[in-house]
Amino acid sequence: MSSSLRLGCRAVPGLPPLAWLAEVPPHGGAVRVHHGAAVECREDWLVAGAWDGEFQDGGFHTSDHFCGSGVRVSGDTLYAAPASALVNRIVYCTERERVLVSNSLALLLAFTGAQLDPQHDYRRETHAFRAGEGRYDKAFRVLHSEITSFYQVSGELLMVRDGAASYASLRATPSVPSFERYRELMATALDRLRRNSASRERRLPLSAFIAMSAGYDSAASAVLVKDLDIEACFTARRSNSHVPRWLSPRAAIDDGTPIAALLGLRTEYLDTRSAAVTEDEAYFLAPGCAPAMPALHSLTRRVAETNRPAILFTGFLGDEMWDMDPKEHDFGSRGIVRGDTTALMLSEIELKCGVVPVAVPGLLGRSIRDITALSASPEMAPWRVGGKYDRPIARRLLAEAGIPARLFAQRKKAVVSTRLYPANRALRREFFAALRNEIGWRPVHVYAHELANRIAFWCFRGYHVARRLVTAAPPPKTPAVLIGPRVDLAYAMFGWACRHVSAQLAAVLQAARPAVDGPAPAPLRRAAPLAASSPATVS
Repeated sequence: MSSSLRLGCRAVPGLPPLAWLAEVPPHGGAVRVHHGAAVECREDWLVAGAWDGEFQDGGFHTSDHFCGSGVRVSGDTLYAAPASALVNRIVYCTERERVLVSNSLALLLAFTGAQLDPQHDYRRETHAFRAGEGRYDKAFRVLHSEITSFYQVSGELLMVRDGAASYASLRATPSVPSFERYRELMATALDRLRRNSASRERRLPLSAFIAMSAGYDSAASAVLVKDLDIEACFTARRSNSHVPRWLSPRAAIDDGTPIAALLGLRTEYLDTRSAAVTEDEAYFLAPGCAPAMPALHSLTRRVAETNRPAILFTGFLGDEMWDMDPKEHDFGSRGIVRGDTTALMLSEIELKCGVVPVAVPGLLGRSIRDITALSASPEMAPWRVGGKYDRPIARRLLAEAGIPARLFAQRKKAVVSTRLYPANRALRREFFAALRNEIGWRPVHVYAHELANRIAFWCFRGYHVARRLVTAAPPPKTPAVLIGPRVDLAYAMFGWACRHVSAQLAAVLQAARPAVDGPAPAPLRRAAPLAASSPATVS
């Protein structure tokens, strides 16, 4: 018969501040948790996030709106929760009968010694949860003598009892019959979430920032959160458009400063220069093989330098929640079907720098049927403009906040980027060394390969754009490689970066031994401070 579980938390110096890893015994007893210095620990729960409830109650696992990740034990069951929206994940595996659960893929790799399989295509794992909550393949392939597979969980609650894992969602699906009701529900959820994040019950109350562009989603999100004690609004001067600024300023410029000024928000520009990127770049690349967002590097560094975690309001999930583009969505009863993996690609750097993302449009994700119907309703007709970039809910939010239409949503933009090698010079040298060892390529091969395919890309796209003007045929998807060997360097960076980060974390764990391997510590009411005294928690 199983016995009750109890938490034993230990802060490990050098781990990412919001990272944690729990060792769950098969039949009750102490759950050993190794965590970073900004994780909030209590007697029967720990959290690296915020939710729409009273902080001292620790009810994030049943919260309708949870951002971040956390662990709670109740009787003989452990609940491990990722965010309620599909923006991050927790990963777990079974080793020697115990279940190991973490909010970091790199940390679980480091702790177990498992490795990525160089013969496997990890695009499947990276894009799996785009299928929607409860409908994706959870298996994550690794190489290990005892562990058959890792598993990733997003949007659902992982429950571990007697060494067995199961999944559930304890969130509600509120009715959204009108725009007025939508505004009311969003305002209530955001206010509660911000109160939770700033609670005096926390050892480290969270500050708040917002990332904003001149598009629909983040600008409308800014309208919803502008009164929630926002410290700064981060925006970029340019988008990732290939169109030169002199040819089309609207395509190239993505500056949200005019909107922020009208909302009373103070703006800070992102430093998007490649020369400014530090070795933290590896954390942007390590979560998966999808386009990354190193343009947010200065934002994450800004938060890290405060030695205090922060929530970051974003417009992620606006494509899915607010778009009128007539896509065929199989909503079912599981809420959002994701269109991309942008948010997931920030999951490791957020733990490293102390950022808790809040995808504002996704807060009522389980009510997407009602919200989609609302967008198409007669009530919203005055705010529908037609075309492929039509989001009446976002447009109404902005219009009613007094934002002129000329300042937003001129065309779809983004700051994601696909690079073939790291921008940081030290990381670039390490990546090039790995390429030389693995496939015999020197830097000259990489640069020549990049130049040839850049020229080929413009020729390929130019031909098909011209062809479309004549035949109306849509251009095909551009291949990753057009000229030369079919070496996908952008994909190769994922495997290299994941190994790089997990090796760093393995060294941190090794330096903390025997604390990591020793007896579980007594349950803690408070986690160790974020200051320099935290090393004293490892005996």
